[in-house]
Amino acid sequence: MDTSESIVVNEDGSNIDHAMSNDMMDLSNVRVLLCDTDVESCHEVLALLKKCCYQIIPVCSAADALDALNSQGHCIDIVLAEASLLISNGAKIFNFIKLDVNIKHIPVIMMLDEDEIPLVLKGLMLGATDYLVKPLSSNELMKLWTHTKRKGSQTLSVAFD
Repeated sequence: MDTSESIVVNEDGSNIDHAMSNDMMDLSNVRVLLCDTDVESCHEVLALLKKCCYQIIPVCSAADALDALNSQGHCIDIVLAEASLLISNGAKIFNFIKLDVNIKHIPVIMMLDEDEIPLVLKGLMLGATDYLVKPLSSNELMKLWTHTKRKGSQTLSVAFD
């Protein structure tokens, strides 16, 4: 039995209580497709996601994102992508997700810089679930899981060593 200390998290991301449990989902079960064409930004976000214990599939182009969705879409829980990558090329990523019955449930979260705020409405109209403004924080990313659709009212356990 796993007896690591866990923090149990409400669906709104707030802590409920410390618990000793192995039967609750933890963030390491949430798979994030990270799409960012800027290498430095990608490394920063990747480090934050790892700190939060997510499983991450990093890609650096729209073509790589489409390949990952095509081959691993059934395993992906969240798409976290820079807004310009999502909106460019005729919104191919949004269209691909919307048209595939097996992955259309995947929430798409846009990342953008402060000066890209006008992209928010366009992205939301195309199908984005939410957006985050860079620089991102681990507190924001800890709450990414709330966008996933889980059966019932599962709680989430975040394990710390």
